[in-house]
Amino acid sequence: MLRTEIDAAGITAVQAVLELALVFHHAVTTSEDQVTRCIARLAALNSGGDYGYYTDIAHFMASLPLPQASSAGWIDGEAATRQRWRDLVTARQDRRG
Repeated sequence: MLRTEIDAAGITAVQAVLELALVFHHAVTTSEDQVTRCIARLAALNSGGDYGYYTDIAHFMASLPLPQASSAGWIDGEAATRQRWRDLVTARQDRRG
């Protein structure tokens, strides 16, 4: 329902944040099919390039390879950024027990 309301309002930024949050949730719960679906929706939302780095972050959280080279300029480099996002997921998994 939330996704429908956001879509109706046409707020792409909010849609992208919602999908990124869902990727985090599904990566924590190891729901690979759901992660894949969320990443696909996120990629579709980012077809204009405004939030392309969100798709990278989603791949990092899920420990998935990027489908193509990133256009983002990560301050500490891609490997360090990837590790930080993945560490958030694993820390949450550890807290869940």
